Amino acid sequence: MKISVYGAGNQEVYLDRLNLPETFGGSAPYGGSRLAIEYAQAGHDVILAEPDRSMLTEEHWNIVEDAGVKVTSDDAKAAKHAEIAVLFTPFGQKTFDIARNIIEHIPENGIIATTCTQPSLLLYVVLSGELKLKRPDIGISSLHPAAVPGTPQHEHYVISGETTEGVISVTDNQMKKLIDLAESCGKKPHIVAGDVTSAVSDMGSLITATTAAAIFEFYTITRDVIKATPALIDTQALISLQTISSLIETSGVAGMFKALPSDVLFKSTQSMKLDENQKMINATRDILSGMEEYKKTKGSELFDLIDNTEINPMTLVAPQELVQELRTLMGPNAAKGAITRCTRRMFE
Repeated sequence: MKISVYGAGNQEVYLDRLNLPETFGGSAPYGGSRLAIEYAQAGHDVILAEPDRSMLTEEHWNIVEDAGVKVTSDDAKAAKHAEIAVLFTPFGQKTFDIARNIIEHIPENGIIATTCTQPSLLLYVVLSGELKLKRPDIGISSLHPAAVPGTPQHEHYVISGETTEGVISVTDNQMKKLIDLAESCGKKPHIVAGDVTSAVSDMGSLITATTAAAIFEFYTITRDVIKATPALIDTQALISLQTISSLIETSGVAGMFKALPSDVLFKSTQSMKLDENQKMINATRDILSGMEEYKKTKGSELFDLIDNTEINPMTLVAPQELVQELRTLMGPNAAKGAITRCTRRMFE
């Protein structure tokens, strides 16, 4: 297949800030350049589009080119080559701009695949005008490595499939190409709902995993010990999660910490320790009680930010119920426009 990778990956970050060779193993270059190398080594015809030569050292560029990867600074040239365009590009507006600039040049039935740069569903929403009016043949999905390419942890790809609402952004043939590309590099493809992909593969997967573990412990304790009903368990989980997410949406993570009194939260949490085998509650105790130690050893910058953050008003509401209300009151088309705008703002 003909593959174009956009973005080589900032090696200064990987080597100097993250110290990946020591932390995780593998060897530079990491990131998008490593994806390009692996695709070329698997026998594909690969172009790496990177306008900033300083992202890699000359030694790293030699490794890329010795693998058979062609290098260009011309996004359009790379797009004309691409059966699959893989975006290893900066998070935010820059990725939208690149996608808009290349979509007209991509061959018929080509695919744009995000990595950790943007949720594929969001890119699909942002490009909806172009996809509907000009390029309905283009597929939008992900080839999320769910680890830093070049480290041993990169053993799989997370590919975005049909969303839980039934939004299909790739054809069966396009999905097969994504799966074949992953498998050709010795990686295991995981097909995940397009509106769930980011939660299980982006940096925030740490939050998803620890939250899911906490919910599992909460579920087992409230069900087995307290004998609570499933409805009560669901409601209590929703209240906590919606409060946290609403605070972050309106006031950021710092505002969330300011709004949640840690001493009260700590004491309330301990009252839920009903079994000696509760691992998450013990971890919570250690982390919450360790915040002051963090302040002493790491400095007070984070805590100064929390103290100086304003807590903005929030409306505690069940968003999925609100969506249904909007569709009922406004009609499906008007509601779709409002929901789309809100979806975009969630990531801006």
